[in-house]
Amino acid sequence: MSILFQPQWLGRIEIRNRLVRSATYYGLADENGRVGDASVELMRTLAGNAVGLIITGYAFVARSGQVFPDMNGIDNDEQIPGYRRMTRAVHDLQGRVVMQIAHGGVASATAARRGEPRLAVSAGDGPSDSESGTREMTDEDIETIVDAFGRAARRVEEAGFDGVQIHGAHGYLITQFLSLRSNRRTDRWGGSLENRMRFALEVVRAIRRQVDQDFPVMIKLGCRDYLDDGEGMTIEEGARVAAALEREGVCFIEVSHGMPGRSFRKMSHGKEKTPIREAYLLPDARVVRGSTSVPLAVVGGMRSLSVMQEAIDSGAVDCVSLCRPLIREPDLITRWKSGDTRPADCLSCGACMKTDEEGKGEIRCRQIRPLRGEA
Repeated sequence: MSILFQPQWLGRIEIRNRLVRSATYYGLADENGRVGDASVELMRTLAGNAVGLIITGYAFVARSGQVFPDMNGIDNDEQIPGYRRMTRAVHDLQGRVVMQIAHGGVASATAARRGEPRLAVSAGDGPSDSESGTREMTDEDIETIVDAFGRAARRVEEAGFDGVQIHGAHGYLITQFLSLRSNRRTDRWGGSLENRMRFALEVVRAIRRQVDQDFPVMIKLGCRDYLDDGEGMTIEEGARVAAALEREGVCFIEVSHGMPGRSFRKMSHGKEKTPIREAYLLPDARVVRGSTSVPLAVVGGMRSLSVMQEAIDSGAVDCVSLCRPLIREPDLITRWKSGDTRPADCLSCGACMKTDEEGKGEIRCRQIRPLRGEA
């Protein structure tokens, strides 16, 4: 049996295979972040189709960090009952599910639409918003958000999730602290890498104070900025951050990117005549592996079983993460297990996410060509 379909321990939990559904916003919550039947059914479908570990779409830990109006939320106890239904649905099918929690920082567009200032790591960072503008975070702001991460994780555990994943990638708040592009502070939160990683480490510590001692704490980490001018965090720095997070008790790191540039978008988006280059972040994962012993996953263009197998066989990672292929083919992993090992049909065209003028999302595959086997 392929190692892809063998179990793996992540902290105290065992997942049934090495295939991870990477967190992706799916726009199914109400304006207060509460999840309903559609969110539960999405998780049930993934669990029923043999996904080893399901990571939910990101949930805001504070209203000041709400990116989309229909984004999941985990900032108050009233949201817990909906998530309990979600975790029960997954566990009834012997699945494992982890919630991803986040704060958008200057990317918090929905908070800005409410007239709240975008909270920036440094003055002048982020978009200028005519209604709210941006405001550099004070020490009090930072400590409040750190505490919000901890309180959110307590709710995650209470709702029955198998662990919590911190969103530390893709230009959101933790990335904004890590990157020299956005963090120009001269206090204890900026300057040296040790200062720039302080926020992420304090978030982990706040979570550990709120949850059971062995509750799995994970992170999706932007280990390298892909800015066109070459500025930002290097992969060597990212590996040092990963090692520091391991020392704080993080039990699983998903290697991803930090600040993206045009060149990254070109690398990560495919077209029918120019397919995506698979496993494009695997070289970064190899560097991180040199600094950590914690289980690793890598996301980015995973489409073929042979490529995924080679990634694990190389020793660089223990798991592989994917999501867009599962939007196109929810039963993809079941198909692979049944012996139909053709690559995923997803082209990584990026058209699966569309938002309306209010910022609400509709996540579905918009490829024109039919799925294999369809007329």
